[in-house]
Amino acid sequence: MLEWIDFFFKASILCGLLTIFLLLFKKNALRSFSDYLLTAFILCQCWTILLFILVYSESILDYPHLYKSAAPITFLIAPLGYLYVRSVLFNEVAFKKMDFLHALPFLFFSLNYLPFFASSTESKLAILNATLLDRNEAETTQLGLLPESFFYVLRPVQTLIYLLFQWALILQFNKAFKVKEVEQQVTVVTRWLKVYTLANSAILFSLIFVIILYFWHQSLLEEGQMSQVPNYLLSFSFFVICTYLLVNPQVLNGLPFVKYKEEKSELLSDELVKVPFIHKNYTKEIAQLEAYFTTSKAYLQPNLSISEVAVATQIPNRELSFLINSFYKQRFSDYLNDMRLAHFLNEVNATTLDQFTIEAIAVASGFGYKSSFYRAFKKKYGSTPTAYLQPLLSAQNEEKSS
Repeated sequence: MLEWIDFFFKASILCGLLTIFLLLFKKNALRSFSDYLLTAFILCQCWTILLFILVYSESILDYPHLYKSAAPITFLIAPLGYLYVRSVLFNEVAFKKMDFLHALPFLFFSLNYLPFFASSTESKLAILNATLLDRNEAETTQLGLLPESFFYVLRPVQTLIYLLFQWALILQFNKAFKVKEVEQQVTVVTRWLKVYTLANSAILFSLIFVIILYFWHQSLLEEGQMSQVPNYLLSFSFFVICTYLLVNPQVLNGLPFVKYKEEKSELLSDELVKVPFIHKNYTKEIAQLEAYFTTSKAYLQPNLSISEVAVATQIPNRELSFLINSFYKQRFSDYLNDMRLAHFLNEVNATTLDQFTIEAIAVASGFGYKSSFYRAFKKKYGSTPTAYLQPLLSAQNEEKSS
Protein backbone atom coordinates (compact mmCIF):
# COMPACT_ATOMS: atom_id res chain seq x y z
CA MET A 1 0.00 0.00 0.00
CA LEU A 2 1.30 3.43 -0.88
CA GLU A 3 2.77 5.31 2.08
CA TRP A 4 0.50 8.36 1.69
CA ILE A 5 -2.60 6.14 1.59
CA ASP A 6 -1.40 4.26 4.66
CA PHE A 7 -0.85 7.59 6.45
CA PHE A 8 -4.28 8.87 5.42
CA PHE A 9 -6.03 5.74 6.72
CA LYS A 10 -4.22 5.96 10.04
CA ALA A 11 -5.04 9.68 10.27
CA SER A 12 -8.72 8.79 9.71
CA ILE A 13 -8.66 6.36 12.63
CA LEU A 14 -6.92 8.94 14.83
CA CYS A 15 -9.58 11.54 13.96
CA GLY A 16 -12.24 8.96 14.78
CA LEU A 17 -10.75 8.25 18.22
CA LEU A 18 -10.46 11.99 18.95
CA THR A 19 -14.11 12.42 17.99
CA ILE A 20 -15.13 9.58 20.33
CA PHE A 21 -13.20 11.30 23.11
CA LEU A 22 -15.09 14.52 22.32
CA LEU A 23 -18.40 12.65 22.45
CA LEU A 24 -17.96 10.44 25.50
CA PHE A 25 -15.09 11.62 27.66
CA LYS A 26 -15.52 15.37 27.76
CA LYS A 27 -15.53 16.37 31.42
CA ASN A 28 -18.93 17.07 32.99
CA ALA A 29 -20.86 16.60 29.75
CA LEU A 30 -24.48 15.43 29.70
CA ARG A 31 -24.52 12.91 26.87
CA SER A 32 -27.48 12.24 24.61
CA PHE A 33 -28.77 9.11 22.89
CA SER A 34 -27.58 10.51 19.55
CA ASP A 35 -24.03 10.84 20.97
CA TYR A 36 -23.95 7.10 21.67
CA LEU A 37 -25.30 6.28 18.20
CA LEU A 38 -22.66 8.46 16.56
CA THR A 39 -19.99 6.82 18.72
CA ALA A 40 -21.13 3.36 17.58
CA PHE A 41 -21.08 4.57 13.95
CA ILE A 42 -17.51 5.87 14.34
CA LEU A 43 -16.33 2.67 16.04
CA CYS A 44 -17.71 0.59 13.15
CA GLN A 45 -15.93 2.83 10.64
CA CYS A 46 -12.67 2.69 12.61
CA TRP A 47 -12.78 -1.11 12.78
CA THR A 48 -13.47 -1.40 9.05
CA ILE A 49 -10.57 0.89 8.15
CA LEU A 50 -8.26 -0.84 10.64
CA LEU A 51 -8.98 -4.25 9.08
CA PHE A 52 -8.31 -2.81 5.64
CA ILE A 53 -4.91 -1.54 6.85
CA LEU A 54 -4.08 -4.91 8.39
CA VAL A 55 -4.94 -6.78 5.19
CA TYR A 56 -3.12 -4.52 2.77
CA SER A 57 -0.05 -4.18 4.98
CA GLU A 58 -0.14 -8.00 5.36
CA SER A 59 -0.10 -7.57 9.15
CA ILE A 60 -3.33 -9.59 9.17
CA LEU A 61 -1.09 -12.69 9.10
CA ASP A 62 -0.33 -11.94 12.76
CA TYR A 63 -4.05 -11.74 13.56
CA PRO A 64 -5.75 -14.29 11.25
CA HIS A 65 -8.84 -14.56 13.46
CA LEU A 66 -9.70 -10.92 12.71
CA TYR A 67 -9.97 -11.50 8.97
CA LYS A 68 -13.51 -10.91 7.63
CA SER A 69 -14.66 -9.58 11.03
CA ALA A 70 -15.32 -6.21 9.39
CA ALA A 71 -17.62 -7.70 6.73
CA PRO A 72 -20.69 -8.10 9.00
CA ILE A 73 -19.89 -4.83 10.80
CA THR A 74 -20.15 -2.86 7.55
CA PHE A 75 -23.87 -3.71 7.60
CA LEU A 76 -24.23 -1.71 10.82
CA ILE A 77 -22.81 1.51 9.34
CA ALA A 78 -25.82 2.53 7.22
CA PRO A 79 -28.45 1.71 9.91
CA LEU A 80 -26.49 3.57 12.57
CA GLY A 81 -26.16 6.55 10.23
CA TYR A 82 -29.92 6.62 9.68
CA LEU A 83 -30.75 6.13 13.37
CA TYR A 84 -28.35 8.92 14.31
CA VAL A 85 -29.98 11.41 11.92
CA ARG A 86 -33.45 10.38 13.13
CA SER A 87 -32.48 10.72 16.80
CA VAL A 88 -31.08 14.22 16.26
CA LEU A 89 -34.06 15.51 14.30
CA PHE A 90 -36.69 13.91 16.53
CA ASN A 91 -34.88 14.29 19.88
CA GLU A 92 -35.14 10.55 20.52
CA VAL A 93 -33.79 9.24 23.81
CA ALA A 94 -33.92 5.46 23.23
CA PHE A 95 -34.42 2.79 20.58
CA LYS A 96 -37.92 2.04 19.35
CA LYS A 97 -39.38 -1.46 19.64
CA MET A 98 -38.80 -2.35 15.99
CA ASP A 99 -35.29 -0.87 15.72
CA PHE A 100 -33.72 -4.28 16.33
CA LEU A 101 -34.70 -5.15 12.75
CA HIS A 102 -31.94 -2.83 11.55
CA ALA A 103 -29.40 -5.30 12.95
CA LEU A 104 -30.69 -8.28 10.93
CA PRO A 105 -28.22 -7.91 8.01
CA PHE A 106 -25.36 -7.77 10.52
CA LEU A 107 -26.61 -10.92 12.25
CA PHE A 108 -27.22 -12.64 8.91
CA PHE A 109 -23.68 -12.05 7.66
CA SER A 110 -22.20 -12.94 11.04
CA LEU A 111 -23.86 -16.35 10.66
CA ASN A 112 -22.81 -16.50 7.02
CA TYR A 113 -19.12 -16.24 7.95
CA LEU A 114 -19.44 -18.51 10.97
CA PRO A 115 -17.77 -21.49 9.19
CA PHE A 116 -14.72 -19.32 8.49
CA PHE A 117 -14.64 -17.84 12.00
CA ALA A 118 -14.82 -21.35 13.46
CA SER A 119 -12.06 -22.76 11.23
CA SER A 120 -8.55 -23.46 12.52
CA THR A 121 -5.69 -20.96 12.51
CA GLU A 122 -3.85 -23.04 9.89
CA SER A 123 -6.87 -22.95 7.57
CA LYS A 124 -7.22 -19.19 7.96
CA LEU A 125 -3.52 -18.63 7.30
CA ALA A 126 -3.71 -20.75 4.15
CA ILE A 127 -6.62 -18.64 2.86
CA LEU A 128 -4.84 -15.43 3.80
CA ASN A 129 -1.60 -16.40 2.09
CA ALA A 130 -3.50 -17.24 -1.10
CA THR A 131 -5.41 -13.94 -0.85
CA LEU A 132 -2.28 -11.87 -0.30
CA LEU A 133 -0.55 -13.52 -3.27
CA ASP A 134 -3.52 -12.74 -5.51
CA ARG A 135 -5.71 -9.88 -4.24
CA ASN A 136 -8.57 -10.96 -6.47
CA GLU A 137 -8.93 -14.07 -4.34
CA ALA A 138 -10.63 -11.86 -1.72
CA GLU A 139 -13.39 -11.04 -4.21
CA THR A 140 -13.84 -14.56 -5.62
CA THR A 141 -13.08 -17.04 -2.82
CA GLN A 142 -16.23 -18.15 -1.00
CA LEU A 143 -15.53 -18.05 2.73
CA GLY A 144 -19.10 -18.12 3.98
CA LEU A 145 -22.28 -20.04 3.25
CA LEU A 146 -23.04 -17.67 0.36
CA PRO A 147 -20.81 -16.48 -2.50
CA GLU A 148 -18.99 -13.15 -2.06
CA SER A 149 -21.04 -11.63 -4.89
CA PHE A 150 -24.03 -11.66 -2.53
CA PHE A 151 -22.09 -9.45 -0.13
CA TYR A 152 -21.07 -7.05 -2.91
CA VAL A 153 -24.65 -6.63 -4.11
CA LEU A 154 -26.48 -6.41 -0.79
CA ARG A 155 -24.19 -3.83 0.81
CA PRO A 156 -24.80 -1.02 -1.75
CA VAL A 157 -28.52 -1.86 -1.89
CA GLN A 158 -28.74 -1.50 1.88
CA THR A 159 -26.69 1.72 1.82
CA LEU A 160 -28.90 3.20 -0.91
CA ILE A 161 -32.12 2.47 1.01
CA TYR A 162 -30.87 4.02 4.23
CA LEU A 163 -29.41 7.08 2.51
CA LEU A 164 -32.72 7.74 0.77
CA PHE A 165 -34.48 7.63 4.14
CA GLN A 166 -31.83 9.92 5.66
CA TRP A 167 -32.26 12.53 2.94
CA ALA A 168 -36.04 12.26 3.25
CA LEU A 169 -35.85 12.97 6.99
CA ILE A 170 -33.63 16.01 6.48
CA LEU A 171 -35.72 17.46 3.64
CA GLN A 172 -38.95 16.85 5.55
CA PHE A 173 -37.54 18.62 8.58
CA ASN A 174 -36.28 21.63 6.59
CA LYS A 175 -39.69 22.00 4.96
CA ALA A 176 -41.73 21.73 8.16
CA PHE A 177 -39.58 23.50 10.72
CA LYS A 178 -39.74 27.31 10.69
CA VAL A 179 -39.07 28.59 14.21
CA LYS A 180 -37.19 31.86 14.60
CA GLU A 181 -36.27 31.25 18.26
CA VAL A 182 -33.84 28.46 17.37
CA GLU A 183 -33.26 29.20 13.70
CA GLN A 184 -29.49 29.65 14.06
CA GLN A 185 -28.88 26.37 15.91
CA VAL A 186 -31.27 24.51 13.60
CA THR A 187 -29.29 25.76 10.60
CA VAL A 188 -26.00 24.66 12.21
CA VAL A 189 -27.32 21.17 12.99
CA THR A 190 -29.08 20.54 9.67
CA ARG A 191 -25.99 21.72 7.78
CA TRP A 192 -23.95 19.15 9.72
CA LEU A 193 -26.48 16.39 8.99
CA LYS A 194 -26.29 17.22 5.27
CA VAL A 195 -22.47 17.02 5.33
CA TYR A 196 -22.72 13.75 7.27
CA THR A 197 -25.21 12.22 4.81
CA LEU A 198 -23.39 13.55 1.74
CA ALA A 199 -20.11 12.04 2.95
CA ASN A 200 -21.82 8.68 3.41
CA SER A 201 -23.37 9.01 -0.06
CA ALA A 202 -19.87 9.01 -1.56
CA ILE A 203 -19.43 5.45 -0.30
CA LEU A 204 -22.59 4.36 -2.14
CA PHE A 205 -21.36 5.61 -5.51
CA SER A 206 -18.06 3.80 -5.04
CA LEU A 207 -19.88 0.56 -4.16
CA ILE A 208 -22.04 0.83 -7.28
CA PHE A 209 -18.87 1.46 -9.27
CA VAL A 210 -17.30 -1.78 -7.98
CA ILE A 211 -20.49 -3.76 -8.68
CA ILE A 212 -20.39 -2.61 -12.31
CA LEU A 213 -16.78 -3.70 -12.55
CA TYR A 214 -17.49 -7.00 -10.80
CA PHE A 215 -20.23 -8.09 -13.18
CA TRP A 216 -19.30 -6.38 -16.45
CA HIS A 217 -15.62 -5.39 -16.41
CA GLN A 218 -13.98 -7.84 -14.06
CA SER A 219 -10.69 -7.51 -15.91
CA LEU A 220 -10.32 -3.99 -14.48
CA LEU A 221 -10.60 -5.40 -10.97
CA GLU A 222 -7.61 -7.56 -11.69
CA GLU A 223 -5.47 -4.44 -12.05
CA GLY A 224 -5.35 -4.21 -8.25
CA GLN A 225 -6.35 -0.89 -6.75
CA MET A 226 -9.69 -0.53 -8.58
CA SER A 227 -11.46 -2.94 -6.23
CA GLN A 228 -10.36 -0.86 -3.26
CA VAL A 229 -12.10 2.35 -4.36
CA PRO A 230 -14.88 1.84 -1.74
CA ASN A 231 -12.28 1.53 1.01
CA TYR A 232 -10.52 4.69 -0.13
CA LEU A 233 -13.77 6.64 -0.24
CA LEU A 234 -14.91 5.13 3.05
CA SER A 235 -11.76 6.44 4.69
CA PHE A 236 -12.04 9.83 2.97
CA SER A 237 -15.71 10.34 3.91
CA PHE A 238 -14.98 9.19 7.46
CA PHE A 239 -12.10 11.67 7.67
CA VAL A 240 -14.41 14.48 6.46
CA ILE A 241 -17.07 13.58 9.06
CA CYS A 242 -14.65 13.46 12.00
CA THR A 243 -12.75 16.58 10.95
CA TYR A 244 -16.01 18.50 10.61
CA LEU A 245 -17.01 17.51 14.14
CA LEU A 246 -13.62 18.41 15.60
CA VAL A 247 -13.72 21.84 13.94
CA ASN A 248 -17.44 22.43 14.69
CA PRO A 249 -18.17 20.71 18.04
CA GLN A 250 -21.19 22.98 18.59
CA VAL A 251 -23.20 20.82 16.18
CA LEU A 252 -23.29 18.17 18.91
CA ASN A 253 -25.49 20.48 21.00
CA GLY A 254 -28.39 19.29 18.86
CA LEU A 255 -31.79 20.96 18.55
CA PRO A 256 -32.96 22.78 21.71
CA PHE A 257 -36.51 22.23 22.98
CA VAL A 258 -37.69 20.82 19.67
CA LYS A 259 -40.71 18.58 20.20
CA TYR A 260 -43.03 16.82 17.78
CA LYS A 261 -46.78 16.60 17.55
CA GLU A 262 -48.98 14.61 15.23
CA GLU A 263 -51.10 16.51 12.70
CA LYS A 264 -53.19 15.46 9.74
CA SER A 265 -51.27 15.26 6.50
CA GLU A 266 -52.05 17.87 3.84
CA LEU A 267 -51.71 15.17 1.17
CA LEU A 268 -53.48 12.25 2.82
CA SER A 269 -56.42 13.14 5.05
CA ASP A 270 -56.31 9.83 6.91
CA GLU A 271 -52.58 9.99 7.60
CA LEU A 272 -50.95 11.54 10.67
CA VAL A 273 -47.49 13.09 10.29
CA LYS A 274 -45.07 14.34 12.93
CA VAL A 275 -44.59 18.11 12.80
CA PRO A 276 -41.77 19.82 14.74
CA PHE A 277 -42.56 22.74 17.03
CA ILE A 278 -40.78 24.72 19.73
CA HIS A 279 -41.60 23.91 23.33
CA LYS A 280 -42.11 27.34 24.93
CA ASN A 281 -43.17 26.52 28.48
CA TYR A 282 -39.92 26.59 30.45
CA THR A 283 -41.47 26.75 33.93
CA LYS A 284 -40.11 23.38 35.04
CA GLU A 285 -36.59 23.99 33.71
CA ILE A 286 -36.39 27.52 35.15
CA ALA A 287 -37.48 26.24 38.57
CA GLN A 288 -34.80 23.50 38.40
CA LEU A 289 -32.11 26.00 37.44
CA GLU A 290 -32.96 28.61 40.06
CA ALA A 291 -33.36 26.00 42.81
CA TYR A 292 -29.93 24.61 41.96
CA PHE A 293 -28.17 27.96 42.30
CA THR A 294 -30.17 28.98 45.39
CA THR A 295 -29.26 25.82 47.31
CA SER A 296 -25.76 25.12 46.00
CA LYS A 297 -24.46 28.66 45.33
CA ALA A 298 -22.40 27.00 42.59
CA TYR A 299 -21.76 30.41 41.01
CA LEU A 300 -19.11 30.91 43.72
CA GLN A 301 -16.93 28.42 41.80
CA PRO A 302 -14.68 30.49 39.49
CA ASN A 303 -14.44 27.84 36.76
CA LEU A 304 -18.04 26.64 36.74
CA SER A 305 -19.01 25.44 33.24
CA ILE A 306 -22.37 25.10 31.57
CA SER A 307 -21.73 21.34 31.25
CA GLU A 308 -21.42 21.01 35.04
CA VAL A 309 -24.69 22.89 35.53
CA ALA A 310 -26.35 20.71 32.86
CA VAL A 311 -25.31 17.54 34.67
CA ALA A 312 -26.41 18.87 38.07
CA THR A 313 -29.81 20.09 36.84
CA GLN A 314 -30.36 17.28 34.30
CA ILE A 315 -31.08 19.87 31.61
CA PRO A 316 -29.18 19.07 28.38
CA ASN A 317 -26.48 21.59 27.38
CA ARG A 318 -28.30 22.68 24.26
CA GLU A 319 -31.52 23.37 26.15
CA LEU A 320 -29.79 25.04 29.08
CA SER A 321 -27.90 27.40 26.77
CA PHE A 322 -31.07 28.16 24.83
CA LEU A 323 -33.03 28.72 28.05
CA ILE A 324 -30.55 31.26 29.43
CA ASN A 325 -30.30 33.04 26.08
CA SER A 326 -34.04 33.26 25.44
CA PHE A 327 -35.53 33.63 28.94
CA TYR A 328 -32.82 35.64 30.71
CA LYS A 329 -31.58 37.32 27.51
CA GLN A 330 -28.00 36.61 28.55
CA ARG A 331 -25.04 34.44 27.77
CA PHE A 332 -24.13 31.84 30.36
CA SER A 333 -21.07 33.79 31.54
CA ASP A 334 -23.12 36.98 32.04
CA TYR A 335 -25.82 35.00 33.85
CA LEU A 336 -23.23 33.68 36.32
CA ASN A 337 -21.58 37.09 36.75
CA ASP A 338 -24.91 38.70 37.66
CA MET A 339 -25.32 36.24 40.53
CA ARG A 340 -21.71 36.79 41.59
CA LEU A 341 -22.17 40.57 41.57
CA ALA A 342 -25.35 40.26 43.66
CA HIS A 343 -23.41 38.12 46.15
CA PHE A 344 -20.55 40.63 46.14
CA LEU A 345 -22.84 43.58 46.95
CA ASN A 346 -24.57 41.59 49.67
CA GLU A 347 -21.21 40.80 51.26
CA VAL A 348 -20.05 44.39 50.99
CA ASN A 349 -23.17 45.61 52.77
CA ALA A 350 -22.59 43.14 55.56
CA THR A 351 -18.83 43.63 55.84
CA THR A 352 -16.77 46.68 56.64
CA LEU A 353 -14.34 47.38 53.83
CA ASP A 354 -11.53 48.09 56.27
CA GLN A 355 -11.45 44.36 57.05
CA PHE A 356 -11.36 43.09 53.44
CA THR A 357 -10.41 44.67 50.13
CA ILE A 358 -12.86 44.91 47.25
CA GLU A 359 -10.74 42.40 45.32
CA ALA A 360 -10.79 39.87 48.17
CA ILE A 361 -14.59 39.99 48.39
CA ALA A 362 -14.80 39.67 44.59
CA VAL A 363 -12.66 36.52 44.64
CA ALA A 364 -14.84 35.07 47.42
CA SER A 365 -17.86 35.84 45.23
CA GLY A 366 -16.66 33.59 42.42
CA PHE A 367 -14.56 35.88 40.23
CA GLY A 368 -11.33 34.13 39.30
CA TYR A 369 -9.54 37.28 38.13
CA LYS A 370 -9.60 40.90 39.22
CA SER A 371 -9.89 42.03 35.61
CA SER A 372 -12.98 39.89 34.95
CA PHE A 373 -14.63 41.30 38.08
CA TYR A 374 -14.00 44.92 37.12
CA ARG A 375 -15.16 44.26 33.55
CA ALA A 376 -18.39 42.57 34.70
CA PHE A 377 -19.08 45.30 37.27
CA LYS A 378 -18.60 48.10 34.74
CA LYS A 379 -20.84 46.31 32.24
CA LYS A 380 -23.61 45.81 34.82
CA TYR A 381 -23.53 49.11 36.73
CA GLY A 382 -21.76 51.51 34.38
CA SER A 383 -19.05 52.52 36.84
CA THR A 384 -16.09 51.11 38.73
CA PRO A 385 -16.69 49.29 42.04
CA THR A 386 -14.93 52.06 43.97
CA ALA A 387 -17.10 54.80 42.45
CA TYR A 388 -20.28 52.76 42.91
CA LEU A 389 -19.47 52.04 46.56
CA GLN A 390 -18.32 55.58 47.37
CA PRO A 391 -21.47 56.44 49.40
CA LEU A 392 -20.94 53.31 51.51
CA LEU A 393 -17.27 54.12 51.96
CA SER A 394 -18.10 57.66 53.01
CA ALA A 395 -20.67 56.42 55.53
CA GLN A 396 -18.17 54.01 57.03
CA ASN A 397 -15.53 56.73 57.30
CA GLU A 398 -18.01 59.00 59.10
CA GLU A 399 -18.79 56.21 61.59
CA LYS A 400 -15.09 55.81 62.30
CA SER A 401 -14.54 59.53 62.84
CA SER A 402 -17.49 59.81 65.18
